[in-house]
Amino acid sequence: MPNNRSPLPRSACHPFCWLLLLAGLMLGSCGYYNPNVLPELRDLPPVRIYAPIWSNATNELGLGSRAHGAVSDWLLQSGRVVLVADEETADYILSGKISSLRYPGFSYDTSTTARALTAVLTAAVTLSERESGRIIWQNPALIREETYNLETAISHTDANQRQALELLVEGLAEQVYIRVLRSLATR
Repeated sequence: MPNNRSPLPRSACHPFCWLLLLAGLMLGSCGYYNPNVLPELRDLPPVRIYAPIWSNATNELGLGSRAHGAVSDWLLQSGRVVLVADEETADYILSGKISSLRYPGFSYDTSTTARALTAVLTAAVTLSERESGRIIWQNPALIREETYNLETAISHTDANQRQALELLVEGLAEQVYIRVLRSLATR
């Protein structure tokens, strides 16, 4: 009876294991880092940021305060950022404005019935030094986009729209958080 066993011992690594190891080494050597961890690893001192309520140039009530709250929640996750209530005690000022909220496009099915709508949120964000007023980071047109389904019942469509807005605000807050931490890490 012939021996059908593999000549390699059972503990030999499959080529997939080698690919995973190679991918891990490449990610580790390309400069990738987790922005949540970087400041603590470098033992950078904490910074005090004053973040007033964002202004809102849209007709969506409360959108500026929701954006402010989401950004604040993200910033509080960092051990490096301390949010302060008084501008005079801050090192930096993080200001934001919801510039626009648009619904520019529809998605259609094969019978040309609209099935989805796209919501586009545009915001302007600035991080500046309080003492000098020097801008550390600024993006005058930070854009987020989210698609939501249109339903036959208006209440379901409204719920989908509210969920899309929450996703837009959360995505915006995460982008701002990462950019603020990166800007502060290079200082």
